Amino acid sequence: MEKYMNDLIIIGGGAAGLAAAVAAKRSAPSMQVTVLEKKDKPGKKLRATGNGRCNITNTALATAPSTIAFFESLGIPAREDSEGRVYPFSESAPGVAEIFTDQLKVLGVKLQTNAPVRAISVEKGCFAVETEKKLFLGKTVILATGGKAGPAYGCSGDGYTLAKALGHHVTKTLPVLTGICCEDLPEALKGIRVKGKLSLICRDKVVFSEHGEVQFTDYGISGICVFNLSRYLKYLGEEKLEPYTIVLDLAPERSFAAMLSSWRRDTVLGEKACVDAVSGIIKPPLADLLLKQANIKEKRKLSELSVSEISALDGHLHRLRFKPVSTMGFKMAQCTAGGIAAAEVDGKTLASKIVPGLYFAGEILDYDGPCGGYNLDHAFNTGRCAAEAAVAAILQGDHHV
Repeated sequence: MEKYMNDLIIIGGGAAGLAAAVAAKRSAPSMQVTVLEKKDKPGKKLRATGNGRCNITNTALATAPSTIAFFESLGIPAREDSEGRVYPFSESAPGVAEIFTDQLKVLGVKLQTNAPVRAISVEKGCFAVETEKKLFLGKTVILATGGKAGPAYGCSGDGYTLAKALGHHVTKTLPVLTGICCEDLPEALKGIRVKGKLSLICRDKVVFSEHGEVQFTDYGISGICVFNLSRYLKYLGEEKLEPYTIVLDLAPERSFAAMLSSWRRDTVLGEKACVDAVSGIIKPPLADLLLKQANIKEKRKLSELSVSEISALDGHLHRLRFKPVSTMGFKMAQCTAGGIAAAEVDGKTLASKIVPGLYFAGEILDYDGPCGGYNLDHAFNTGRCAAEAAVAAILQGDHHV
């Protein structure tokens, strides 16, 4: 088997790995840096992120100015939208991936594609990283393999296996930023979009709330606020998701109790069937579900309702309930919750506290943020941080395994 000696081996050519490679060569142009990517080209997941627009950071993050400056140094100016999300001015995720790939060539980074890593070990004071046909020896290694979310892009969780082989522990991993499957949703809801306040309740406690748009699908619910809610949906032992309820407030800004009471007394509107009356407030398929949850028959006249039933109608406009069964899993998830145990990683340098010369970057770490550029920003910044720390350790002779 052919052997290749390197100063730094970066396992994974995604957002974190690409940023790490650029940062390392900029810090020390003479160092031998190699990126090992399992797919046929780097940045597979990066090319699809942000619906193809590449949401690189968010202005709510303290690291946003540094991320924007880094991208500008690559020749990628940025633009900000009204909600603080930052995109490359071109809004082209594939274009960003190509610029990174071109930058690797310019800087002299060795890029090995179609090179999944089979094993990693420590031999004679250096790392031995084995692919199918080659053995790469390195003074330092950055594990930037991603998590399990998006297996179509090569994210299989293999980095966790490599980390475990070197003595690290991995916290429980779960798919997040994904749609949620709900039980007993009427088929008529499929395709409907509504705005409101979505909340997650666990044992009578509100653990998450966010305003946004909810989209009903053939499996349950989707949308940005649903994706963000999925970060708080944890499987609780044998109970699984039983303690959870998702509540949708369809009118967080107002009450309809007085209006419904007025309609009930009106000689014309009071003759309306309840389903028709409520359909004047919300979309008809939702009206059907609301009346079912309020235990009010659809065809009853509004004038026949009691004061308490009118109150129940208004209450359910603010408390439409859904029972989560599962998430859509890693196949559809944008991110992985869990990863390399934080206690085993230096928070400043991303260096392993167990194996000298080993570093971590990106989704392999135990971090997950909401939609809006948080996770890509984390990938780019941990990649750069780990690379700069690895280079500094080599230059100071402090990298010995």
